[in-house]
Amino acid sequence: LLFACEPEPLPVSGVPIPEKTVVIGSQNLTDEFMVISVTESFDALSGGPRTSYDELIQSLLIDGLDITVQTDGDLYDLEPSPLPGIYLGSDVPEVPGSDYTLSFQNPFNQQLVEATATLQEFVGFDSVNISIDANEFDTLVSVGLKFADPVGPNWYMVNVQLINEDFDLNINPFTELVTDEGMDGDTIDYEFLVFFRDYAEGDTVLVSMANISKDYYDFLDLRTTRRPFSGSLGEPINYPTNVQNGLGYFHMHIPDVRIFLPGLFGEFQN
Repeated sequence: LLFACEPEPLPVSGVPIPEKTVVIGSQNLTDEFMVISVTESFDALSGGPRTSYDELIQSLLIDGLDITVQTDGDLYDLEPSPLPGIYLGSDVPEVPGSDYTLSFQNPFNQQLVEATATLQEFVGFDSVNISIDANEFDTLVSVGLKFADPVGPNWYMVNVQLINEDFDLNINPFTELVTDEGMDGDTIDYEFLVFFRDYAEGDTVLVSMANISKDYYDFLDLRTTRRPFSGSLGEPINYPTNVQNGLGYFHMHIPDVRIFLPGLFGEFQN
């Protein structure tokens, strides 16, 4: 019915086409400390309502780059993964408080791409509790967590990912952002709901938390406040970046991860 009401497309002209450049994404997993994705930028006319998201992503991934990371005076080469456009730093040491500088040659202008991030202190869960609230409109995942906040200002990212037979790596987890404002140095007891996720009986729920930098927190805050209510309907926006000669955000953190298997939901304590 929605497609039936969709008007015929109108011709568009005069839209400036930005220069192609690289876009950096980074992740830190329990089995891989550093995971870097590299894609190429695209303009507003590259896709439409009926564009295949998977095909678009595959066309943007960039392989064959020589990427290095320097920390504490040592240089490490990132290795290509079996997935296109994904690079791994399995031998890069985890040293909280150290700076990590990512660098490689931009294939579009042959200039150096560089980004630096500081690895934040690890903060882990004291306990995590999840429960499912099903109603006629939605199935909500309720998450409650407790953790000891170190003295000083801190910012946290909590991700919740539903994993089932239809799991797609391209689907972002639900992200909740937490600060210790007014609770500095205390035990933080925090609850939130995961909405607009189609939970079904038999799904596995993965909950992770990481202490992140203030700059990366601000980047995520800007991104998450535009979803799910505004999304692509929001006005165009330039996201902040710490990448020189590129876009995206290079960040470092050490996550604490809890996995809840079907039928075993409840409280998970250290």
